[in-house]
Amino acid sequence: MTLILTTQAQVMCSHGGTVMLIPRQAVVTIRGAPVMCVPDVVGAPIVGCAQPATPTTKPCTTVVSTLPGSWSLNVLVGGKPTYLATLTGMTDGVPPSPITVVSPGQELVQG
Repeated sequence: MTLILTTQAQVMCSHGGTVMLIPRQAVVTIRGAPVMCVPDVVGAPIVGCAQPATPTTKPCTTVVSTLPGSWSLNVLVGGKPTYLATLTGMTDGVPPSPITVVSPGQELVQG
């Protein structure tokens, strides 16, 4: 089991951009921070990506997908799986960049 993500998590693209976590639910929280559920991360904005904009590259601005293994099959909120510290996904950058969890935002609840 691994830790469940909250809005206090730090998720980044490989160029150092920060994924802005905006939950779609606020009922279930851990230490006051809403739990992140599928598909909350998809479509999340990314700020501060250091990938330069050139004719062949583009900075990351949005998360376009999350990959299997990113969510709990056992812990659901409103019928939706919760994201875990194992979250991985891809951005809209050119070339696309992976996203990874730097910190899950809490150290209490596993899923």
